Amino acid sequence: MNSSHTPSPKECATAAAEFAQGAGNILLNLFGKQVEVDYKNKAKTDPVSEADTASQDFLSKAIAARYPDHAVLGEEKPADKDEAKRESENETVDYLWVLDPLDGTKNFLNGLSIWGCSVGLLHKGRPVAGAIFTPESTPDTGGVIYRAWEGGGAYRGEQPIEVASDDRPTAKRIASFPGAYWMQFRPKGPLKSGMGEVRATGSITYELSLVARGGLHYALFGAPNIWDVAAGIIIVREAGGDPLVRRGGTDHWDSFDAFFSQGPLPIKVDAVRKWQQSLIVGNSSLCRFVSSNLKKVNRPHLSTRNSSKR
Repeated sequence: MNSSHTPSPKECATAAAEFAQGAGNILLNLFGKQVEVDYKNKAKTDPVSEADTASQDFLSKAIAARYPDHAVLGEEKPADKDEAKRESENETVDYLWVLDPLDGTKNFLNGLSIWGCSVGLLHKGRPVAGAIFTPESTPDTGGVIYRAWEGGGAYRGEQPIEVASDDRPTAKRIASFPGAYWMQFRPKGPLKSGMGEVRATGSITYELSLVARGGLHYALFGAPNIWDVAAGIIIVREAGGDPLVRRGGTDHWDSFDAFFSQGPLPIKVDAVRKWQQSLIVGNSSLCRFVSSNLKKVNRPHLSTRNSSKR
């Protein structure tokens, strides 16, 4: 099928789910096996594996075949420097698919079943559809698809999902913060006495899925990349959540609307790649309570929570 017509958000969510399932099948086939690993940095803390590249290659080709008029931005840059440069200089279009082929690579390589594959669609910078594959086991399949589209609700498989309803953190519920959150954020006021039972899973994509279905009470992300959250942010929102983004350089947080809502879209794909903002996800009352009692620690050289380092 080609994209000679304007696709509806529901149609795109169905396609995103198919794409994510296909990539998930590839990942499951490689999970637990010896796979080739390279590193994006000299310290060898930022791995990219055969699984990452195989998943992204599948997704990119599947999307191009179905929607040839759309653009694709994946986390993994082409290995060839000239090809990577050409990609970064490509102009953006109204419909942009943003991919995280494997979020939680370190977990994956160490045999920990906490990872995901994220397929999100933006229309003029606004998320309109998305799907996430996670390796959660079910009686019928070796994985689960979360999906949502603008105005259509959010689903885990075929079941509607909702974020948790408690409007204050509680020790009975699990929250997710960056592994060294105290070096990035400081709780103040009533949040100091309890943030909930705090965890860090190592996969932003996985955590967004858990928030959407109420498995996590809420989550804070220090500096996610656009591919980490492009699908998850609309899934959380359609599950009744109110994602908040931190207004740059301040302790003020605003409801998320679009990745690029001020003025025209970035002209080059490389500009889209550079998006990073702190994010809180959960129900509206809870997110407002947490954000109003959270102070950012300003340390310019501090390494923030970034899924590409997982």
